[in-house]
Amino acid sequence: MKTNPDHERLFSRVCDGLASAAETTEFHHLLRTDADALDAWLHYSAMHVELAGGSHLAESAPTKLAFANGAGREKDAPDVVRISRRHSWLQWAPQAAAGVAFGLFTATIVWAYVAPEIVRSRTLWEDDFENATAPLATRVPLETGIWRGDTAAIVGAVHGVNPAHGLQMMRLLRPDAEVTPKPAKGHIAAVYRLIDLRPLRGEFADGAGVVEASVSFNAREFPADERYGCAITLYALDAETMPDRAERVGTALTTDALAMARSGRTMLDRDPASWQRVTTEIRLPTNAEFLVVRLHVSQAFGSGDTTRFNGSFADDVRVSFTRRAPLP
Repeated sequence: MKTNPDHERLFSRVCDGLASAAETTEFHHLLRTDADALDAWLHYSAMHVELAGGSHLAESAPTKLAFANGAGREKDAPDVVRISRRHSWLQWAPQAAAGVAFGLFTATIVWAYVAPEIVRSRTLWEDDFENATAPLATRVPLETGIWRGDTAAIVGAVHGVNPAHGLQMMRLLRPDAEVTPKPAKGHIAAVYRLIDLRPLRGEFADGAGVVEASVSFNAREFPADERYGCAITLYALDAETMPDRAERVGTALTTDALAMARSGRTMLDRDPASWQRVTTEIRLPTNAEFLVVRLHVSQAFGSGDTTRFNGSFADDVRVSFTRRAPLP
């Protein structure tokens, strides 16, 4: 098929998730008004799917698709189409084709199915600590709606550190719980948040669910001989692997979780004016029922003898859910 090089470049940027807002608008308009461009897009995207998805793609089946002039044309289109990595725009093609077969869809409505919004990710949960009454507990079993773990507090600006957004942030105070302090200094200060995934299970039962989580960390200025790292870890659990008591949360999560993912360890800098963003993601097992988000700051081995976690802060926690092509 003879194609327009400019259209190919635009299609490539859309498939790679690089299209600007102006290019996305151009793409929308092009497919609404140019039957040849729509035809070229269908061929290009199908080829992109095959190159990206490999042998796990579904077999193709002939269907009818509508063009800008409203006419139906026989096309070979995948019955189930998946674009690997972050893209899955063509999964609506079968519905559009079915509508055309019954004469129910105009080209504009078909467009809404063939090329919906590119960004599929949606916010699952977030916490910017602006709720002054947000529950913050220590040494309690995991439950939704509260942070639990080592001693922490929700505070405003302090020691030259301003919240990343808004007026409040979480301050990690000690590497132990207030009610049961450890006799010796701890190496890691950690807090946990439980998220109930059961309302979403229908969306990742096919293995296509991915959760991404991010958080901003900061610290007050600390001595040059002290070094601290920060990270975020995600644990996928079911009812059987949920820790049954507070004292074994850390051990149980590490040994019993269905799946886990941890960000790279980022070293905290000594500049209170800069926040450091840390991100990780996890592909949800099909039988996952809960997700635990763990924020942790640890003292680097070989740093000074004094362990001070009361100068470490976290803010702007974001957890999002998206669908990607299931693994082969």
